[in-house]
Amino acid sequence: MSGFFKRLLFHLSGGITNTSKYERRRATLEKKYAKYLSLKQTPSLLRYRELALQVATPRRQSGLSKKEWRATKQEFAQLQKSAEVSNFFSLQKSSDNFHEITRWELAFEDSFDGKALDKGRWVTHPAIIDNAVELLYSSSDENHVYTDGGNVVVEDHALKIMVKREHADGVGFHEQVGFVPIAREYTAGIVNTAHSHTQLYGKVEAKIRFNKRKRGIYYAMWLGTGKALPHVNVLRAGSEIEFSAFAGQKAGKELRYVETWKRSLLRKNAAYIVALEWDREVMTWKINGTVLFSAPNAIDEPVYIAFSAGVTGAPRISTPAVLEVCWVKAYKYKEAEKRGK
Repeated sequence: MSGFFKRLLFHLSGGITNTSKYERRRATLEKKYAKYLSLKQTPSLLRYRELALQVATPRRQSGLSKKEWRATKQEFAQLQKSAEVSNFFSLQKSSDNFHEITRWELAFEDSFDGKALDKGRWVTHPAIIDNAVELLYSSSDENHVYTDGGNVVVEDHALKIMVKREHADGVGFHEQVGFVPIAREYTAGIVNTAHSHTQLYGKVEAKIRFNKRKRGIYYAMWLGTGKALPHVNVLRAGSEIEFSAFAGQKAGKELRYVETWKRSLLRKNAAYIVALEWDREVMTWKINGTVLFSAPNAIDEPVYIAFSAGVTGAPRISTPAVLEVCWVKAYKYKEAEKRGK
């Protein structure tokens, strides 16, 4: 299907679900599931199930007298009409929807409720490792210098990663010559979980927003390994909105999957819940539960979670460009649902 028709169908179907509406829907489902679990163990339901077996058995085979049989059926009928039993079976009718909750096991989360970044969970420099030495570096296509935490703050219950217009000296990485000194007119920030959390297969999601839409500035949530590849952009918002996975050469074939949308897909200062789900076979990118892209899986090793904001051009900004992360969560498949190793 061509990109035009795919986007046409996307907009005709209603596009991305409103974030507040999506959050309310998730919260309602979680409340229903919690209620379902609590009702499942109530004395009323346990007794109802016990009586259901008895009334399903012919009286002569049950060993009950006629009086006992009538009393059993009467109690069963009363329980069947009770609020607890009625509510349980009403919730059970929609139990297929609970699969989105029951198949996941929470493996990592941060709601950024403190006054500073939790250094036990996050490091504030790129996690590439060269002979076991970690360097604060920028790649050759970036026009900024990373500050080791200088452009990262936690305030108002959110992580904020900033791009500032200011001179800085640093280190750049070029494929042909390696690490070299650089001078740039912008500073940028990055955080990742390389030292605290990695996972093979599952789901990662975060509620994010950004405040400027300037050409040359990007905001990203991504997955990495400490090597150049594989690299997966859960979301990269710049001149375009990109969902992508790069894994290099495997079996003589380059694994490279990229989906781009116009930047109008996401509005500045609006919050969105971005997510990636992956198993052995497939990767699926979502925003507010709406599928934006799917591709064959390109990750066969554990990855960490990273957020960054940076510069690839020369944008005119007088105040910082900010990527705001309200919360982030990572899930693994529960053992019964595991689709990976």
